[in-house]
Amino acid sequence: MRKPVVCVLSEIPKVADVIRQSCSTVVSKVTSVAPYNITEKDVKLLDEAEVIVSEPHFAPHWLYGRPNLKLVHGTWAGIDSIMKLISAGGETPSFKYCKFGGVFGQPMAEYVVGQIVAHERNFRLAYHEQQSATWSSELRDFMFNESRPLNSLSIGILGFGEIAKKVAEACKAFGMKIWTLVTTVPSDENKCLYVDEYRPAEGIDELLSNCHYVCNILPSTQLTRGLLDNEKLKACSPKRSVFINVGRGDICTEDSILQALREKWIRAAILDVFSTEPLPVDSLLWKHPQVTVTPHVAAVTMPHQVAEVIAENLHNYANDRPLNYLIDWNKGY
Repeated sequence: MRKPVVCVLSEIPKVADVIRQSCSTVVSKVTSVAPYNITEKDVKLLDEAEVIVSEPHFAPHWLYGRPNLKLVHGTWAGIDSIMKLISAGGETPSFKYCKFGGVFGQPMAEYVVGQIVAHERNFRLAYHEQQSATWSSELRDFMFNESRPLNSLSIGILGFGEIAKKVAEACKAFGMKIWTLVTTVPSDENKCLYVDEYRPAEGIDELLSNCHYVCNILPSTQLTRGLLDNEKLKACSPKRSVFINVGRGDICTEDSILQALREKWIRAAILDVFSTEPLPVDSLLWKHPQVTVTPHVAAVTMPHQVAEVIAENLHNYANDRPLNYLIDWNKGY
């Protein structure tokens, strides 16, 4: 059994302490480096490490030049910042990288279903009426004339990984029809019970035109960046879909979303991710009446979950077992 030296470079509280306690039998040492104002001593700790635990945006501290590095374990699901550094001219890293995973499906599903219910019940109007102490007929009129039960609606999910499957399961529990965009349509025996319609990439227009809601959960890759730009959202016109983005902000530009709203191709946009984060204060999305903005909180990283997932993978690494959530540098996910 190998017993690697592990160095933790993270803003997440107590991760190093939990790893130290739970992995004492499979690591030789766990050190910790504060991510800001790194000293010469810290550099030596990073150089010593065979395994580094870190947020992706601290990649400049370990992506290149660490002589003993064999594995980096991320504390986030996304690796956009790492891939940007590599695509900017760097070489493909020689070490393995495991993203953080296995826990985001449930909170992401809660976010998506919660936002759908909030939209269909017009909770925004209910809140404003409460603030003005107004017992008006407007919300009642909305419920009678515009609100739709979820079991009469369809949702198209772009991407169908671990998180998307949880979203599909939750939406299906409310009776929604589930469409999903996939790289390869599975054989009948491998199809998911929660999915009614599969479409490959070339079938995206059919998916967009048939769904009341379109939910992006795709990662950021060369194939997905700008996928919904160039008036692609015009395909949503038949149902005037509500666009939900909990994947990555570069699936389409802000201008594409605003155009789709202006042209009435979509009826609303619910956005948790953006091409620039934090979303600039002068963005037109903030005050648009048909846009809901949340600050990348659809699923957040909890310290105890980070430590548990990483501890399991350190045990796998020490015992030469397959690693969970291992990314493919060539695919970018």
